[in-house]
Amino acid sequence: MKMQHYSLMRSLFNNGSSKTNMLSTMKQLSQYNQLSKGTMKKLYEKLDTVEISPSSLQKQVASKQGITSHQAIQSLTHLQGKEVKEIKAKNNVLEFENGALYRFSFNGVSTVMQSFYHGSGSILGTAFTELGERLGVDTGAIYSQQDVTKINKIEDFFSGFTGRSGLIGSRYSYSGEEVLEMFKSVGIEPGWFTVKSSGQTVRHYLREDGRTFSEKQVLGSRNTFMSHNLFDIGYKQGEKITIGDTDYEVDETGHINLPPDAAVFLTHNVDPMYTKRKQLATIKDQLIKTQATRPEEQVFFSTPTHDYTLDGNGELLETKNLNSNRQTGWWTTKL
Repeated sequence: MKMQHYSLMRSLFNNGSSKTNMLSTMKQLSQYNQLSKGTMKKLYEKLDTVEISPSSLQKQVASKQGITSHQAIQSLTHLQGKEVKEIKAKNNVLEFENGALYRFSFNGVSTVMQSFYHGSGSILGTAFTELGERLGVDTGAIYSQQDVTKINKIEDFFSGFTGRSGLIGSRYSYSGEEVLEMFKSVGIEPGWFTVKSSGQTVRHYLREDGRTFSEKQVLGSRNTFMSHNLFDIGYKQGEKITIGDTDYEVDETGHINLPPDAAVFLTHNVDPMYTKRKQLATIKDQLIKTQATRPEEQVFFSTPTHDYTLDGNGELLETKNLNSNRQTGWWTTKL
């Protein structure tokens, strides 16, 4: 309903002091508003017998307008002569054309966004003015404030991934479930995905838990992992490390050879034994350094479950901690 038509509805309650005035206003409304004829007929019939409740009728108008706008936006194929496209990925590649219009429906709200270039990527913003003109309503009457918040989250979501940072720095937080559902609705599955916009191409990684990472983050972890000499933390040549669903063998130099796009997440998809050995290697290194400053004492490092010290050969000695009250930290005894 246009804002001027909504004003007529308000006039029905605020200025219609007589049945004649109310009927006159109702006739004007019947020509313009989007209430069903059945509803209008019932209102006319009840003028003689009941008092019309302003809040009740306004709720009907708001409800009817919301349904109409939502359905109309979902069915739009063109807006001001431009095609309205669906946001759809092909082979995990999502592309936004500069100036193009895209429809997206999620979490009970439908919007049409326009893509335009902005610095490090594209920005997607809802075409409020165009939608208002197309639907014949004031732009402020298209969505409720709650729906505007949902739309802002949608805009930030897709705009973020046209750049290299993804959701980092977004004004909004997104649960893993939300991220997975939004990506699934446009055809993006967990794994590497590409976003093309405004002449640039960026890659991100979507994990099965809904967390997303930039290409720089993922490959940085991969390269750091490959640079470590695994012999230093107790691995032997020929031993295997499982990353994701793949086993990699430690070579003669103490390294493993990962594919160029291998996704490495140390606390998520790397063999827990690697993390354990790395922790033990760190404890051993610290024990050696601390022991050197206390030659007359035996140095220990404790966790709530284990005690660690060096044996006579300078190797790490791990014993189960039987003291349930032991805290993590260092302690010593006299030799």
